[in-house]
Amino acid sequence: LNDTNPRSLIVRLCDVLSSLRIHGVVFEDDTRSEAVAQILDFISAQTSVPIIGINGGSAIVLTPKEKGSTFLQLGSSTEQQLQVIFEVLEEYDWTAFAVVTTLLPGYEDFVDYVEVLTDSSFIGWEHRGVLTLNLTDDPEGTRLRRQLREVTAQIRLLYCSWEEAEAIFRAAHHAGLAGPGYIWFVVGTNLGGSDQLPE
Repeated sequence: LNDTNPRSLIVRLCDVLSSLRIHGVVFEDDTRSEAVAQILDFISAQTSVPIIGINGGSAIVLTPKEKGSTFLQLGSSTEQQLQVIFEVLEEYDWTAFAVVTTLLPGYEDFVDYVEVLTDSSFIGWEHRGVLTLNLTDDPEGTRLRRQLREVTAQIRLLYCSWEEAEAIFRAAHHAGLAGPGYIWFVVGTNLGGSDQLPE
């Protein structure tokens, strides 16, 4: 199913489910759209057919899921990613960091979870603040470069979408904030894929 617009996806899946005796569905796609996961979760809840999302938008972890859904996603949640990142920070004694986020849905939960991890730890974390970026109305990235320069920490935890990450790293590169001495941890459930972020 290469066409992942909502209507086509729902119609095609319903056609398959109604015409064949299916015990479950394994779904993989090449998108990074959370909408695919939401559609699959809805279909699973409505049909009681187990669906496993293994890559792309289908693997973007949703919480919570529809009541009655048997939709399993093979991906890591934002919380799991942050737990691993904080273990790396602790291992290398990188205790000073800043949070950079866009207005991507879930950014407030991301910021809250960073606070939970730092407040409940015996490590002396030096949280140097949160920068929330609004990427609209800045096509040249001038404001973005200025805002990124204002962050004093060399270690940055970034929460954003794939498209936003491209713009942010382009601006960071032009501002001299993406080279040696700067460490970026990109967090998000929709950043998977084989492509690499721009340098």
